[in-house]
Amino acid sequence: MKKHIALLCLALASATTSAQQAPAATTTTEKFVGLCTSTADAAAQNFCHGYSQGVYETYLVTRHPQKAPAFVCAQTSTLTRQQHIDNFIKWSVAHPQFKQASASDTILRYLGETFPCKR
Repeated sequence: MKKHIALLCLALASATTSAQQAPAATTTTEKFVGLCTSTADAAAQNFCHGYSQGVYETYLVTRHPQKAPAFVCAQTSTLTRQQHIDNFIKWSVAHPQFKQASASDTILRYLGETFPCKR
């Protein structure tokens, strides 16, 4: 799964629509939150949305139901992508111990805590 996430993140990092270079996809949570809060920077916002959506989509398509039970059940959420990102930013401020962790890992932690599956 980590291999798939890494490949997806590399693809997302190389697909920028502006002259600015997108940051490396192996960014920390602190750097990722910094990008997501840079609302005046279109490239940063595009990266923020694409990266976060990519992490979630990769989780959905690589999880094997028998070998890795679901821990994120957000399919019925009515929040917009921006609302999810805003909530993730608030969550990450409340969980500073993950500032230097991989942004993709922290996004999945947030989703698992916020949208846990019933067991």
